[in-house]
Amino acid sequence: MITDLHDQPSYTTTALASHQPEAGRIAVHPTPLATAPAYLAHDLIRALGKHLPPPGIDPPWWTTNAESSWRVTAAWTQALHINHYVICRAHRITGRHLEHLMALRERTRARLTLVVSGPPPAVLTSILNAVPHHSITTLEAARQHLNTGSESLTNTSATYPWWHRAPFPAPDNEPWYALPPRPRHPARRPDTATSSSHGTPVRHPSTHKVAPAIALPALTNPSTPSPHHEPIAQRIHTRIAHPVHAAAVAIRALTGYDTDQLPHLTTPTPLRPRADLPADLPGWALLLLEAARAHTELEDYTRSELPAHLTGANKPFRLSTWDQHDIADATETCRLVAAPTLKRPSTRRKNM
Repeated sequence: MITDLHDQPSYTTTALASHQPEAGRIAVHPTPLATAPAYLAHDLIRALGKHLPPPGIDPPWWTTNAESSWRVTAAWTQALHINHYVICRAHRITGRHLEHLMALRERTRARLTLVVSGPPPAVLTSILNAVPHHSITTLEAARQHLNTGSESLTNTSATYPWWHRAPFPAPDNEPWYALPPRPRHPARRPDTATSSSHGTPVRHPSTHKVAPAIALPALTNPSTPSPHHEPIAQRIHTRIAHPVHAAAVAIRALTGYDTDQLPHLTTPTPLRPRADLPADLPGWALLLLEAARAHTELEDYTRSELPAHLTGANKPFRLSTWDQHDIADATETCRLVAAPTLKRPSTRRKNM
């Protein structure tokens, strides 16, 4: 805990300057006066470089639920190898926020630094009495603490597109991409995607002008991906805050599978090498699948609680109807649309 009894701006400036997501350290300035338990989780998700869906009449269900929002935060923390969170203005956050932060620290083993600008409130003192911690009371010691101890990630921003953000919201002139053609298998039930996610060209929602979509090829050789996959990876990273939905959109972009097919996809295992998804997906897609897996584990499902068709360990997606709806919306948020369906020519003879 860094204690700044006189609320000097230099402490907050130093804390925010320590933000280095490529090195696993995230600095967060909580939204003022936001006391609902989910709000601080949303602040952490935004600090990870992601944007929650814009406010609307029907927001995604998980954004209004504190447990779900903190589960999303924990999944990203694990998958992105975040090892240090720095929370500014920690004297203003609620006891529930502190409890969730301590649970996040315990689950992910990440370091937690609280910058307290003023006398520590009683609830913070009570919580800290129950956990090992040390106090820092000088600016020089705070600077030394915040600039040491972070471990570098294998993939840095110089070679890895994950930390390169796409604009949000999408600019009007941003190109649209057509997903690869939908594979025939697996297809266990009729297509449930909405008509708004099908067909090209598409109509831009704000200008109502026809926007031709660039065709994406299915990923057949991960060593030579399409040059369009990098901007798509950046869009997914920036615009999709839920890890399962982000992984689902990535798989759709790389393979063409539709939302109704995703729950039936399988990944290769030593005992079942044949699968719908290849083992050598691009690194950014594998990371998303890892985040989705971490999120599923955090949901603490048991085999007895799941329908039989969802208990396979090699099925990466467990999707509710709400999830499939949100994935369809997230696909369009990344300016991706389904490839047009080609009609077979009629073989009937015309009447003379």
